[in-house]
Amino acid sequence: MVAAGSAVLFAALGGLWLFANVRLVPDLSRLGIAAVAGCLAVLYCTVRFRPVFATTLGFVLALQLGSIFGAATGYLVYSAGAHFPLVDDNLYAIDRAMGFDWAAMLRWFAGYPALVDLTRFAYEQAGPQVGVIFLALLFACQNVRLMKFVTAQFLALVVVHIVAIFLPAVGAYGYLGLTSADHPAMVLTSEGHTVVQVMQLRTGELFDLARAPMMGLITFPSYHTVMALHSAWALWPIRALRWPAVTFNILVWVGTLLHGSHHLIDTIAGAVVAVLCIYAAHRLCALVQPWLFGKG
Repeated sequence: MVAAGSAVLFAALGGLWLFANVRLVPDLSRLGIAAVAGCLAVLYCTVRFRPVFATTLGFVLALQLGSIFGAATGYLVYSAGAHFPLVDDNLYAIDRAMGFDWAAMLRWFAGYPALVDLTRFAYEQAGPQVGVIFLALLFACQNVRLMKFVTAQFLALVVVHIVAIFLPAVGAYGYLGLTSADHPAMVLTSEGHTVVQVMQLRTGELFDLARAPMMGLITFPSYHTVMALHSAWALWPIRALRWPAVTFNILVWVGTLLHGSHHLIDTIAGAVVAVLCIYAAHRLCALVQPWLFGKG
């Protein structure tokens, strides 16, 4: 399943490169590690069936691909979708129709600096917590759960990037035209940094990633929300980590709104993608497990 997800991701990247005006030189050493891990994972899934080895190698493969292409795919997406109009008008209108005002939320957080710092920490650690999930599930002998988790993450990554091509957005912070002067007591993670890069990608000029700080650009749907839901779901079977994981990932979700400058509807869409991809991972496992273990 991890190998299939990796192949889909590579195919999607290859297709986007035909339309994107982005220059990226991948780290060849990471590509080599990914290739070796992928081949060994296939070996331990077929010729010598060792589930724990296959799970570990599949996770290494996923991490390498994520580190190489995780943020870069956002640049390809925004360049390839440069001719589609930004949809922030619609996203912000949906938020207001639901009674959510992003600017009002920003003003509210100004009175709680400790919560601002706590949500920033959670938002920035949403990705690194995947390493904790890997170790926890491996030591708990939950390798099937881990494979479902990794598969769901790959599927969601592909879905989010495809949607973002046709529905590009800059986020609530950029849409409202805010600057750091509008919140002098708070330091936010994203602020307007991503807006500058998104608008440059939409001009059609060559964007050299080697000369720019790489950032996560995709606004709709929110992949941080996907990671938060998937992470809480992955650790749910481990009693000692169940509620700490839920609490931490609620903070990730709040941080996604504040520090990721996301519209509320971005996170709702991300939650829908997360649930659908968990279901798809379950179905894939239901198809694969009889083939691996037999019907008896």
